[in-house]
Amino acid sequence: MRKHHIYLSFLLLALAQGQGGQVVGVYTLPPTSIRVLNPHLSQAEVEASLRSGWPTADRPALGSSLAYLGNGLFVGSTDRGPNGDCPGGKFFPLSRFAPSLVFFRLEGSALRIERSLPLQNLSGRLISGLPNARGEDVPYANKECRETLPFDPNGLDVEDVAVTPSGWFWMVEENSPSLIYATPQGRIAMRYLPQGLRLETSYPSRDILPSILQQRRNNRGLENLALSGDGRTAWVILQSPIGRTSDPAFDQSLVARAVRLDVSNPMQARVTGMYLVPFSDPKDYPKPNRPRDMKYSAATWLKDEQILLLERAEGGARVFLVDFARATNLLERPDGNSPELDKAGVNYAALNISLPQRRLLLETWKLREFDTDKLEGLALLEDGQTLAIIDDNDFAITGKEGPTRLWLVRLNQKLR
Repeated sequence: MRKHHIYLSFLLLALAQGQGGQVVGVYTLPPTSIRVLNPHLSQAEVEASLRSGWPTADRPALGSSLAYLGNGLFVGSTDRGPNGDCPGGKFFPLSRFAPSLVFFRLEGSALRIERSLPLQNLSGRLISGLPNARGEDVPYANKECRETLPFDPNGLDVEDVAVTPSGWFWMVEENSPSLIYATPQGRIAMRYLPQGLRLETSYPSRDILPSILQQRRNNRGLENLALSGDGRTAWVILQSPIGRTSDPAFDQSLVARAVRLDVSNPMQARVTGMYLVPFSDPKDYPKPNRPRDMKYSAATWLKDEQILLLERAEGGARVFLVDFARATNLLERPDGNSPELDKAGVNYAALNISLPQRRLLLETWKLREFDTDKLEGLALLEDGQTLAIIDDNDFAITGKEGPTRLWLVRLNQKLR
């Protein structure tokens, strides 16, 4: 009886704080040829990729990003394409794959793709998903991990997307990491890189982002993007803490760097803020996790200085309302670009640094319909209360992953 009262007390407290929600729909992508996303690929190339270590070509991944366009239309994105693990790198069995924006609707219990927009440079040349330069994952041609592929400074590993009021696209990606501006036709008009990082790209690029972003961990670059409703302000956030995990001070870190930009002139974006966003205690999750396992994997704008941010680790995901209004802008501090601020054990109060306020909205492991923690896309629908959350199935690279799925969750509170 006492346990029942304790559980009821926690339930009532959660309801009072507006936490939780109810799954009102689960939608699955039916078997779909990879050529639907990339029509330029030949059937012979696809068949060769299956011999190179890709188990199936009919479970494409379009959930690395998610944005809601209204009237039932969504846009997601692929990442860099099918890839699997190699010692010190990744194998790319379909190396001519072009990262793509994928437009779809929900019909019955299915995701129905309307069209795909493979990314290109301004002259129409397709963009690859291959790593940019040495120091990133070494690209291999197949699962044997012997034959290397060339690095590609144009390559993009897209991880979040937002759409401007005029129909252009902003994206963030992990390779270098960077912020990308693209035309409605999917052509790269500008790529913003960390200061000091210059790539010989076939499209315009500038190094304006804080240089500390170069210290992101391998394959843990810019994963989160939120764009204000007027399209003038963008927030971009790293997936994980910076620094090498071989250093205990960084390995135990539980903060990620966030950058705010004025993008009112998209070709001349300006950095206007930099912040430290805290993670949850790994013990808050239902499975064992370490600080290095914590990730931010999706974002969407809410209002003013508030965004929604999806955090995940082994066992599930949490959605937070994050408010930057009273957070310390590190650009205004002489030590703001120092990695010392990112180390574990920093007393931020003593340094007069305020972190953004976070308010927990949802924990997916408390909803039986969620059976994965590989959730990487987040959008808020017109009613201001229903979230769309999509998973990234990694193109079923091991053969064990199921098809892409999307969940609609009606929260216990209205957000706008």
